[in-house]
Amino acid sequence: MELIDGNWKDSLLSKDIVAALKFTDHFILTPGPISDETRSLLLSSFTQNEIAELSIGVALFHGFSKMLIALGREPEEMDTTIVPTPQLPDSAVSSANFSSDFSHLFTHIPDIGMRWEILEGALLSIGDVPDSALSLLKHRMSELLGVNYLVSDQEITPIENSELLRDVSENFVFDIRSISSDTRREISEIYSSEGLLQLMFAMALYDGILRMEATKL
Repeated sequence: MELIDGNWKDSLLSKDIVAALKFTDHFILTPGPISDETRSLLLSSFTQNEIAELSIGVALFHGFSKMLIALGREPEEMDTTIVPTPQLPDSAVSSANFSSDFSHLFTHIPDIGMRWEILEGALLSIGDVPDSALSLLKHRMSELLGVNYLVSDQEITPIENSELLRDVSENFVFDIRSISSDTRREISEIYSSEGLLQLMFAMALYDGILRMEATKL
């Protein structure tokens, strides 16, 4: 573990570990398509199934660690890592197959894909936050992360509290610590404390899965 620090590129780590770390840094710091160099390194180090598992693993770890911070539950003794605000991709990533269930991302890991469908279905079934609000979050986060997909009429129809939802989604993507206790209180007053959890859970999932889509692996 002592080799995995800010100088890991010059360490004695094996090629596959370096490939995984290089991909992880890109995933978190620079959402968007990976470079040809990183792609080649991944393909020479892992199978397609392993790359898919690595991607969804990093997506979930990253999304839920941000959810912890957004809810004000970061342990006081936890070291703080400052991540600079990434640049928006020069051009959006378009995918003709991109759909609300993200099924095309799980071609190589169908078992995990089934679990994703169950997870997203459970999220939508909670019911404290309207589906239209969750759709707005997903759409705005997809814009921020450079992923284009067909938006239904429901998703682009103006809804109540849309400005708050857009602000929170933008903060979740690029400035997680700006989601303050006042913001959490405002969300709870509108959607209930359970709704706050549902909304944060949704953003954790979508932040991760949209970054996964944006890499174009």
